[in-house]
Amino acid sequence: MGLRVLGPLELVAGRRSFKIGGPREHIVLATLALKANRVTSVEQLMDAAWGEDPPSTARGQIQSCISGLRKLLGDAGMVDAIKTRSSGYLLSLSAPDLDSEEFAKLVVKAHEQGAARRVEDAAATLRTALALWRGPAFDGIQSNLVRQGAALLEDARLNAIEERLRLDLELGRHEEISGELRALCVEHPLRERLYGFLMLALYRSGRQAEALEVCRKARAILIDEVGIEPGQELRDLERAVLNRDSQLDLPAADKGLTADAEPRQASPRQLPTSIADFIGRADHIAEIRRVLSEQQETSRYAVPVIGVSGRGGIGKSTLALRVAHELGDEFPDGHLYVDLQGSVGVDTAAALLARILRALGVSGPAIPEDTDERAEMFRSRLASRRLLLVLDGVTSEEQVIPLLPGSPSCAVIVTSRVRLSGLPGAHWLGLEAFDDQTSTELLAKIVGGRRLAAEPECTAELVKYCGGVPLALRIAGARLASRPHWPIGELARRLKNEVRRLDELSHRGLELRSSIALTYRSLPEQTQRLFRLLALLRIADFPGWTAAALLDTDLVEAEDLLERLVDAQMLDPVQSQNRQLRYRFHDLIRVYALEQLMQTETEGERQDALGRVLGGWLALAEKAHRMEYGGDYTILHGSAPRRHVAEWPDEDLVDNPMDWLENERVALVSAVRQAAAAGMDELCWDLALTSVSLFEVRGYLDDWRETAELALKVSERAGNGTGCAAMLYSLGTLHMSQKRIEEAEDCFAAALERFEADGNEHGQALVLRNAAFVDRLRGRFDTMLAKYEGALTKMRAVGDVIGEANILRSLAKFRIDEGDFDEAERMLAQALALCRQVHYVRGETQVVSRFAELYLQTGQVLQARQALHNVLCTVRDIGDRTGEAHALYGLGIVRRREGRLDTAEATLAHAVSIAERVGDRLIEGQALHALGEIAVTRGNTDAAAAHLARAKETFTSLGSCVWLAKTLILLSEVHETGGRVPQAREALEQASQLLAAVDSKETARMLAQLGEARSAL
Repeated sequence: MGLRVLGPLELVAGRRSFKIGGPREHIVLATLALKANRVTSVEQLMDAAWGEDPPSTARGQIQSCISGLRKLLGDAGMVDAIKTRSSGYLLSLSAPDLDSEEFAKLVVKAHEQGAARRVEDAAATLRTALALWRGPAFDGIQSNLVRQGAALLEDARLNAIEERLRLDLELGRHEEISGELRALCVEHPLRERLYGFLMLALYRSGRQAEALEVCRKARAILIDEVGIEPGQELRDLERAVLNRDSQLDLPAADKGLTADAEPRQASPRQLPTSIADFIGRADHIAEIRRVLSEQQETSRYAVPVIGVSGRGGIGKSTLALRVAHELGDEFPDGHLYVDLQGSVGVDTAAALLARILRALGVSGPAIPEDTDERAEMFRSRLASRRLLLVLDGVTSEEQVIPLLPGSPSCAVIVTSRVRLSGLPGAHWLGLEAFDDQTSTELLAKIVGGRRLAAEPECTAELVKYCGGVPLALRIAGARLASRPHWPIGELARRLKNEVRRLDELSHRGLELRSSIALTYRSLPEQTQRLFRLLALLRIADFPGWTAAALLDTDLVEAEDLLERLVDAQMLDPVQSQNRQLRYRFHDLIRVYALEQLMQTETEGERQDALGRVLGGWLALAEKAHRMEYGGDYTILHGSAPRRHVAEWPDEDLVDNPMDWLENERVALVSAVRQAAAAGMDELCWDLALTSVSLFEVRGYLDDWRETAELALKVSERAGNGTGCAAMLYSLGTLHMSQKRIEEAEDCFAAALERFEADGNEHGQALVLRNAAFVDRLRGRFDTMLAKYEGALTKMRAVGDVIGEANILRSLAKFRIDEGDFDEAERMLAQALALCRQVHYVRGETQVVSRFAELYLQTGQVLQARQALHNVLCTVRDIGDRTGEAHALYGLGIVRRREGRLDTAEATLAHAVSIAERVGDRLIEGQALHALGEIAVTRGNTDAAAAHLARAKETFTSLGSCVWLAKTLILLSEVHETGGRVPQAREALEQASQLLAAVDSKETARMLAQLGEARSAL
C-alpha cells in the first residue's frame, strides 16, 4: 500500500490501483510528494501547475484538487495524509507508504552497513532500494517544477547505483557487472566515475586493452562535449592500468600466523634487545608477517626467506629485530641471530655453522670438521622444528646459502645494504627514509615533545637536514638530549652547513660518516670516482648519460657503474613521468660524495667534468628544439662546446621532444644556474635561450625569467655582446607574453641596438617580429606593418622559414580584421606550407587556428569548429598549454555562434583558467569579454558586469586599445540595461577616445557603431 513516485505516479492499496485524476491532480500530488513531510506553499503548487502565468482562479482550482486528493488518499487507507497549514499543505507520508522515502531510508542503511564493513549486506540493501524504481521518477508529468525535483531523485538513484557497483567490485563481481557498466556509460556519457568502474572491472577480468580503450573513448567524449580532459582520478587509473599496478588487484584478506601447539624442547634465544623507542615501519612489519604466514601455509617444501635492504643507517637491523621479537611466540623452537657485518666470502661459513650448532646443543667434539657436513647437521637439527634465523649485515648470497635451514617450518630474515637477487625465493622489502611526521615523532621520543613544540620551525629544519635517516635522527636526538641547555635551533644552525654536516652527525660512538664510508671503501676505484663526480650535479635526479659525460666514457660502461652504486645503496633509481630511468642521491650521501670530491679531484678536473655534462644538456636541448621546429629556426646559438655521448638513448627525444624537455626542465634550469655560477657565459646564454622552447609552450614563466636574468648578468660580466642581446630579446619576449608592454619595448629596443652593432641579422629579425606585435597591441598599425616587413625580409635572407611563417600568420590577422579576406587566406596558405615543409606541428596548429578565425568571419562556422577540434587534439597531444588556451577560446566563440551557450560558457571558462596558468593575458581578456557577451545575451547583467570588469582591467594593463574599446562599448550596454545612463555615456566616451587614436578599417567601423549608440543614449 502506498504512493509510488519512482516511475509513473501511482497510488496502490493491496492489489488495487487508484485512478489519481487528470493532469492537474497528478502535478499537485507529485509536488506534495516531492516535499513529503514538509510544507508546500500554494504559490509553489500554482507554479508547478501553470508556471509563470496562472489563471485568476488558480487558488480555487488548487483547493479543489486538494479536496479530491484527500478523498482519494482516504479511500486508499491513508486518511489525513494531506494536512492544511497556515502557509500551504503538508503530505504526511513516510516509508513504506512513499517509495521515495523508503528508497532514501534503505540508502542510509546501506551506508551504515558499509561503514561497519558489512559489504555484502550493504550491496544487497542497495539492490533492494534500486528495485523500487519502475522508470524515471514522476514519469509523464508535464511540470517544470516537478521535473526539477525528479532530476534530484535521478541523481540520488545514480549515486546509489554507483555505490552498489563499487561494493560489487570490492566483492569481486567484476565480470558480472561489466555489461551493466557498459550500458550505463552509454546512458550517462559524462559521469567519469562509471568509466572508472568499467575500466577496473575489465582490468580485473584480464581485459587490460579493453580497459584502456574505455578511457580513450571517455576522453574523446568529454573533449567533444565540454572541451575538457578527464579528471585526475580517471587519469591516475589509466596510468595504473597501463602499469599493471598491484593496487588495482582485489585486496587479499590477512590470514594471520598460526602457532604450532606441539610442545618443543628447550631452544636458543639469541635475539639482541629491540630498542624501546622503536617507531614507524608498521606497513613493513605487517607485510613481513603476511608473507611468512602465507608461505608457511602454502609452501610445503621451501623455507620462507624475508630480505630487508636499504642504505646504511636506514634502520634495517632495527626493523629485523623488532619483527623477530614480535614473531617470537610463532617460533617456539628458538631464535638464532648472526651478525655478518664485516664477514666476507664462504670461508666464514664453517665458523658460523659451528657457533650455530653449539647454540642448538651440539657439543664441541660432535661438530664435524668439514663445512658441508656441518651444514648437513645444521639442517638435520632443524628438521620439522619452528625456528627463526636472523642474518644481519649480509653482503653476498654466498654468506647466506650455507646457513639456510632445509625445513619449511623455519623462517629466515636477512638484512643487507644490497638487494641479493641471487637468493632464490626471497621476498625483499626496501626501506626508505622516514617522512617528516615520523622523523619528528622519533625526535620527540628522544628529546621530549615539549622541547620540540617550543621551536617548531627549527625542528622542521632539523628534520630536513637529517633527511629521514633514522641513524641521523638518533644522533641528532642524542646530542640534544645530552645538552638540555641547547636550543633546537643551535643544532639546526650547525647542520645547515653542508661542509660540516657529517661532522655534526656524530655522538659518542654513533657516526653516520663511518656508516657511509664503509660502503664507499668497498667500491671499485672507477665507481668511487663516478660517485664523487656525481656530486657536481645540483639537481634532484639525473639521467644515466650524465655519468658518461662526467667520466668522459661511453654510455654502457657508465650505466654499469651507476648500477653498482644502486646495488650498494649509494644511489636510488627513480622513474620519470615518461618512464626514463633516472638516479638520485639521498641528501646525506650526497654530502659525503661532495666531501670526497673536494678532497680528491682538482679544481681543473671538476671544471672540465662540469663543462662536459652541461655541454651534454645543451646538445640535447638543441636537438629537442630542432626536432620540434624542424631545424634551427627562431633561435640563436653560440659557440659553447657541445658534449655528444655515444649511443645515448634519445628515442623519447626524437618521438616527442617537448616531453623530453618537460622531463628535463628542472635539470635545464639547474644547468643554467651552474653555468652562471661557473662563469660559463657562452654556454649559459645559449642553454637559457634554447630552453625557452619549453618555457613558452608549457607556461613556465618563472623559470624563463630566472634563467634569462642569470644569463644576462653573466654575459654582461664577461662582456659577451651577443649573449646580452639574446637575453634582452628573451626577456622582452617574456614580458610580451605576459603583456607587460613597456618592459617589452625597452628590452626589444636595447636588444635591437646590440644586434645591429654586431651585424647579427637573424637577431634583428627576431626582435623586429616581436616588437611589431607590441605595436599591434598599442594600435600603431603603420609602425607594425613596417617592422613586420623588415623582419620578413631579414628572415628570408637568413633562411628562417618558421620565423617567416610566424610573420605571415600575424599579418594575416591584421588582414582579417581589415576585412581583406582573400589576402589573409593567401598569407595563411603560404605560412601553412612553410610549417609543413619542415614538419613544425605547433606552427601548423597556430596557422590552422587563424584559418578558423577566417572561417568564422566569412560565415563558415562548421569548418571553423572542425579546424579548432583538430587543433585542440593536437596541442593536447604535444603538451602545448598556451595553444590549448587559444583553441578553447576559439571553440567557445564557435559554440556561442551556434547558440550552444551552456557549452560555450564552460569552454570559455576553461580557456580563462588555462590562460591564467600559462600567463597569456590577452587570451584571458578575450575569453572574459566573450563570457560577458554570453551573460548579456542571457540577460544576466550582474555576471556580465563582473566578466567585463575583469576584461577591462586586463586590457588596460596590456595597453590594448581596440579590445579595451570593445569592452567599454559592451559595458555601456550593461549600464544602460541597468538604468545607469551616466555610466553608459562615460564608457562610450572613453571608447571613442581610444578608437580615435587608432587608424584602421576595423576601428572606423566601430566608431560608426559607437556614434549610433551615443545618439541612442
